[in-house]
Amino acid sequence: MQAVLARVRARLSFANVTSVLALFVALGGTSYAAVVLRANSVDSRELRTNAVGSSEIQAGAVGASELRTDSVRPSEIRTGAVRAAEVATNAIGAEELAPNAVGESEVGSGAIGTDELRDGQVDLADLSPATRITLTDVGSVTFRAAVTSAGAAAGGTASFVTRTGAGEYDVQFPRDVSACQYAATLAAVRAGDTLQQPPGGRITAAPASAATTVTVRTFGVDGTAADAPFHLLVAC
Repeated sequence: MQAVLARVRARLSFANVTSVLALFVALGGTSYAAVVLRANSVDSRELRTNAVGSSEIQAGAVGASELRTDSVRPSEIRTGAVRAAEVATNAIGAEELAPNAVGESEVGSGAIGTDELRDGQVDLADLSPATRITLTDVGSVTFRAAVTSAGAAAGGTASFVTRTGAGEYDVQFPRDVSACQYAATLAAVRAGDTLQQPPGGRITAAPASAATTVTVRTFGVDGTAADAPFHLLVAC
């Protein structure tokens, strides 16, 4: 065998090798080229289902241009994978929100104003107690006060009461009441465990120099100033 290989090597020359290669290309090169072309011509139709997995895809190789319209569904998205940076401005509207999906924790302070509220959507039950009192009192009794003969506030919504002299009281309220109407009456007022009964006489109420204050004066039957318990109603 070695003698045969030695004789073959002795007869090899550049011309012989070139001639053999040329003959091979002439006889079978076209078929080989077709086989090579076919091997590199696989498109999506030639790939069997699940033939390409995540291990065959380089990181960052799949972009928006490689995705069909509507090809990404909720099942393809990890929990928490979509954040504010992945959402385009104005991309989420009412249609993308599930019923009751937006709660108090999702609303920023001051984010909801009158433009976000439809007419008739806010009832009294949706307002704070202080606001409900103010609204229900519009056009009727806005403020009220029960005052003892010593000038102590025994009930009502007055800010505070000051006895400025015999039978004279300044009753202050949380806002301007100078354009409101007043109704004052001598009345029984409870001071602790004692129910003060009013004496006979009369009472007046008028705006004070301060816009938030009403001055009340009480008089005895003889017309002289006299301390007495009273009720004061203010309607604005």
